[in-house]
Amino acid sequence: MPAVFRASFATVLNRKLAARSVGKISRRKSKGQLPKPNQHSPSGAFSVYESLQPTRLALLGFRKDTDTIGQTLRISPDGLRTWVEDFLQLGRLKLVEDRDSGEVARVLHNLSRKFRSDNDNDSEKLVNEMVETVRKAYVAGLIPSAAVFSMHLFAYYKQSGQFNQGIEFWNWLSKANDAPLAPVFVGAAIEMLAVYGAGIQYCEDIYQRTLDQQIDISSQYQLSPGAMLPDRSKPVKIRGASLGLLQGILTARLLYGKWQSAYLALDTSFRLLPTQMVPRILDLFIYERPMFEVLPVFYMYCRSGNVVPGQTFMTLLKSMKALADQINTYTIRIKIIEAIFSVLEAYVGSGGVLSTRHLNMIARTLVSALPQDHTIRSSNPVTQKIEDVTRTIVDVLTSIIHYFSLSNAPPNRVTFDGIISQALVQGYPKLAKVALQDMKELDLLPEKPAALDLLRGANILRDSAMLKTTWLCLRNLASTKQELVLDARSWTIMATAAKACGDDEFFQEQVQDLAPRLPMGAKTAADLAKQSLLHKPFSAGKGSEGPSVDHIRAFQYFCEKVRLSFERMQRVQPGKFRDLTNHPSDEKTIFDWPDIAEESWQRRLYEESTSERNQRSSSPSQDEQALDPEHRAPAVSDTGIRLDGLRYSNWKTINKLLVQTEVSEKRREESANATMKETRVSPQPESTMANERPNQGRSIVTAQQFQEYQQDAETERARRTTEQEWRKRILRLRDPDYELLVHTQPLLAPLEASSNGLVDPILCSG
Repeated sequence: MPAVFRASFATVLNRKLAARSVGKISRRKSKGQLPKPNQHSPSGAFSVYESLQPTRLALLGFRKDTDTIGQTLRISPDGLRTWVEDFLQLGRLKLVEDRDSGEVARVLHNLSRKFRSDNDNDSEKLVNEMVETVRKAYVAGLIPSAAVFSMHLFAYYKQSGQFNQGIEFWNWLSKANDAPLAPVFVGAAIEMLAVYGAGIQYCEDIYQRTLDQQIDISSQYQLSPGAMLPDRSKPVKIRGASLGLLQGILTARLLYGKWQSAYLALDTSFRLLPTQMVPRILDLFIYERPMFEVLPVFYMYCRSGNVVPGQTFMTLLKSMKALADQINTYTIRIKIIEAIFSVLEAYVGSGGVLSTRHLNMIARTLVSALPQDHTIRSSNPVTQKIEDVTRTIVDVLTSIIHYFSLSNAPPNRVTFDGIISQALVQGYPKLAKVALQDMKELDLLPEKPAALDLLRGANILRDSAMLKTTWLCLRNLASTKQELVLDARSWTIMATAAKACGDDEFFQEQVQDLAPRLPMGAKTAADLAKQSLLHKPFSAGKGSEGPSVDHIRAFQYFCEKVRLSFERMQRVQPGKFRDLTNHPSDEKTIFDWPDIAEESWQRRLYEESTSERNQRSSSPSQDEQALDPEHRAPAVSDTGIRLDGLRYSNWKTINKLLVQTEVSEKRREESANATMKETRVSPQPESTMANERPNQGRSIVTAQQFQEYQQDAETERARRTTEQEWRKRILRLRDPDYELLVHTQPLLAPLEASSNGLVDPILCSG
């Protein structure tokens, strides 16, 4: 543990004791500042920090970033124990305040999360021990109570899977005193209980009790589905509530598949604070709902001017790329990849920060959009078209890499390795050769898998120069990693490529030069040549036909759209927001759900449902609304959209989500019922399923599920409806009583902890 922390605690302790001895300190009146040293106090008691005039525990390093603290603790792990003991000593002497307890919990929570991501088990165990030490002191009243303290502990218990301790802490808080439970930590508690499997109704009861006890009537009304705002063009602040409480119940509903009530909670969030959404809400949908539902939420999040974290964006890219890789129909696959670039544009336009990891994924995704070509070029009737395709993708890749480099996300070895490997998979060895030349200019060496792919590319192209360059790269890589022996597989691929290139002389030279490094069983050039004959020349694919002219034309059109997209992105400064006043952020993609309602129908229903003048008698007056004069947000989002227009767009998106989810859930239930009939399995009653683990893996979309989604979308597109029928459908889906909740547990009965369940690491993230 940091010596500076140790010295800081001792200094704080001496300083406060000295000040108290002369009657110069009052914790409640000091407003966070320590008094100046008294001339009668012991000399030097706290003179070291006299010039700093620190505020309470800022001296302890709590305001330092987690990485710095984590690195310091690794140098001296036992220092963490000393650090916590010193804090508890201050607590026993009543020299700390409530927010100091919250800071301690925050640091321990962040350290635990960091050590877990670094797979540092020893440090994580020590943090776990200290968390329990601090919790017991908190329960015993040795340190001040704080809602933020409880919030961080519940988040820690959820992420670490320490549910026994978390439930014990929750049961104690529930009956510790008669004071209402603070919304700031109840939301975190609901998340933990939902992941544990406490039952959806238990979570709903907690949420409702907190609303009744802790939230004023006006705010309760605004948190209810379908509440009307006094002025849709202005920001609103809700008294006594937080998005954390809404986030908690939203998590529980998503985990238990309560899609309708979950979307109503999301609608409430975007209605009240559209420009202040927390990233965790987007994470929840990415992990818990199918991609068809995630993308509208993502666009809504970006359109409102909320910055998406880089890791969240990366998770979405991976999911979309995984789906594209499953699709065999080229025209559909390229449209999915086109949607990936639309998502990238929305991310950049809402202030998202690009990284080299994003570049690596985007570059490989672009190459995977190439129409596969595994033909012999001399007999291919579309040879010239293939050459044009190669030139086109090289130009587009160059532009993309240049754009990312200007955004402080330059390419690295992984970028080019991905391009090389994917180019060989698609059947474009010349693209791999261009990537190799770029790597040489940047003094980068390909990793072994990519180098072997390049040898195969030299085989296909019969390119002796490419063979020699790649082999020398492979030798340098082996020397860098201090590998004394190049394995037989590398020699075999090299020998096969040398024969294809007609360069036996180079092969013999390498055998003689590297004789001490030849693999076992291949001591002579004859042995290697004989072994290479057992392997046919490399072919990147199975088919003998080249890509069709239609596929080539589709790819050229796709590349043109990518170019235009990057031209628009170049007008946005890194980390800034794109002005969406006259341009939609959610372009039409293959994932779009058809909107069969006319614009005039939607506008009429929106005005009737959200305008306060239609319910003056039931809604609170404007004077009762809690507008925040001190932190008044602008009347437009950072993306340039007025709040009233933004709320209307989000309202329409929620309607589409409710409709499409109802259709897909109905199909899923029918499929499950058919499966149960075939296997003669009877469905269990709801009461026996109350505490089952929440839904897991619903974000994974297969090719079959995507095909079913497209079929449902086509059915919806062909649907004929009247305005009255459409209104009834939307109002029914927006009715909070439509999806009935069945009580399965006594209201807030103490939970019994169980340790026999495994925890999904995805659910425990965030």
